[in-house]
Amino acid sequence: MNTGKTGKILFLLFGLILVGAFSAFLVNKNMQDPKTHPPVMTFKEEKVNLGDVPQGPVVNGEFEFTNTGQSVLIIKKISAACGCTGLVADEKKEYQPGESGKLKFTFNTEGRSGVNEKSISIETNHPTQPNKMVTFTANIIVPQPNK
Repeated sequence: MNTGKTGKILFLLFGLILVGAFSAFLVNKNMQDPKTHPPVMTFKEEKVNLGDVPQGPVVNGEFEFTNTGQSVLIIKKISAACGCTGLVADEKKEYQPGESGKLKFTFNTEGRSGVNEKSISIETNHPTQPNKMVTFTANIIVPQPNK
């Protein structure tokens, strides 16, 4: 048996194992623990003003957000405090660090008047502050009867 050739093969094999172990270490280092480096759902605006809207139609709105944390943000649940507020389903539930998204909603103005303020609750995977709340307002203008 050629010991020189065997030595080279063993050296090459050892080098490959070392490179693989170092690569695994780097990948593991870049994956942040959500408990020590939590995701952070940061909204562009936590209060949205839809302005003056006529009574009757359904109006649309949205909240823009970014995951400013260091681990994956998972949206577990979104709920509205009022049946007049609809949430537009989004298939995406996970956002990588730095990734942005939109929370879209509808507001039924039928039978409402004046200034209305409504809230939307978001439950995330943040370990100590899992719940976020955003609000929107709309001034519902009631049409005047024709004389």
